[in-house]
Amino acid sequence: MNQTTGRIVTGIFAAICLMLPRMPIAAAGDVAQGHALYLQYCASCHGPRGEGNGPVARTLTTPPANLRLLSERYGNPLPASQIARFIDGRSDVKAHGTRDMPVWGQRFYVEGSANEADIKARIAKLVAYLQTIQNGLGRTSQNN
Repeated sequence: MNQTTGRIVTGIFAAICLMLPRMPIAAAGDVAQGHALYLQYCASCHGPRGEGNGPVARTLTTPPANLRLLSERYGNPLPASQIARFIDGRSDVKAHGTRDMPVWGQRFYVEGSANEADIKARIAKLVAYLQTIQNGLGRTSQNN
């Protein structure tokens, strides 16, 4: 292969890579730990598969979201920082109304993960797991 052909092949490969949806890279261990955290903290409301049908759901005023459909609203891959802020909940502005979901950042802090890095790591693992349960591809987000 000559130098010109090599450049063309490299350019085509780069173009194909840019057209593929960007997927966050999460270690398998992060996803597994995120699943365990999900089952411990989230499944009672959102259900074991994230469909919003946990055993507590019917007692809530506001039904829990179907977490398998987040990519339809937020894009795919999920905007990790936005989803993490929603789960954390400590930085919500009160003017935005009531918050039906527990403030998990505060809950993790109270449970002994007083280290901010540990709290963020737990939430990142939850987000990594949520990415894996999305139905279909959703719309592709370009703002991550």
